[in-house]
Amino acid sequence: MADFVRIVLVCAVGWALGLIASAFALSHLSPFDRVRLGAWSIEAHAGSNEADPYTRARLARTGEIPLAIGEGLRLTAREDDEGRPLDGRCVYRIGPRAPAARYWTLSLVDPIGFPVANPAGRYGFRSSEILRAGDGDFVITAAADVQPGNWLPIGAPGSFALVLRLYDSPLGATAAAIEPSAAPRVTRIGCA
Repeated sequence: MADFVRIVLVCAVGWALGLIASAFALSHLSPFDRVRLGAWSIEAHAGSNEADPYTRARLARTGEIPLAIGEGLRLTAREDDEGRPLDGRCVYRIGPRAPAARYWTLSLVDPIGFPVANPAGRYGFRSSEILRAGDGDFVITAAADVQPGNWLPIGAPGSFALVLRLYDSPLGATAAAIEPSAAPRVTRIGCA
């Protein structure tokens, strides 16, 4: 009888560890087909038939429809340039440039990937609507409190992610070819 109890206990522990590992794998970007670009992560083949099983499972779980290879790229930042997790109590400066693309959007999302509700009703910026310097550089400030210029409101305190989508980019099929200096920097200015 003691052997039966041990077997059941080992099976239960194995089952629980498997569920925890699966939940973790499906709630984070796949480590197998990921290109790092400063603070940004790119799932290079998310929109193609070459996507790894973890990426496919995460996309099926979230219901996200990824950009196809020829349409563009999705870059995600869950931490700043110094490797600290993004925190809603802090102020971040994003910029001064984005990789080559005909059009891009920058959104602030919760850890699951949904837009973060905020009193201003602004969930992101499009490349065609931001204020720019004379040389084309830009600065977007993500903060809970109102900021001058391009202000991206952080809803409630807590963790969040930034999502940069590049549309009609010549880099669509070659995420690894993006120059690190072309990606926007995510700089923490201070915290409350």
